Amino acid sequence: MASIQARDSRRQGYGQSALTERRSRVRFPFELRVRFRSLDPGHPLSGTGRLINMSSGGLLVASRHEMIIGTLLEVNIDWPTRLDDRIPLRLIAAGKVTRCDPFRFAVILERYHFQLAGGATGKLGQHPRAAVC
Repeated sequence: MASIQARDSRRQGYGQSALTERRSRVRFPFELRVRFRSLDPGHPLSGTGRLINMSSGGLLVASRHEMIIGTLLEVNIDWPTRLDDRIPLRLIAAGKVTRCDPFRFAVILERYHFQLAGGATGKLGQHPRAAVC
């Protein structure tokens, strides 16, 4: 089973002091492929990127796609560990873009669930979110 090391970015702050850090959750670093698409029918957008880090409240994605703050996205991530060490999983998340720069964007998660990868659609858990990360 793969282990994931937590990094408390509240202390490191990525250029900010601990006093100005707004995150209330520990971020976990990742190097995973991300697929995303807009949930707004009037603003079709889809693309790929790389997950940089995530917490239970949000995620940071590196991407060459231009993003607009406020865009509602669905994000699909092939999860690095398997159910019962054999069944691949996918994390399906929905949220709003809250910050972006030319090569990355942050999404606050509104809801997410795991799905069996490979076409099966059994939801394994769901966590509604509305809090700010």
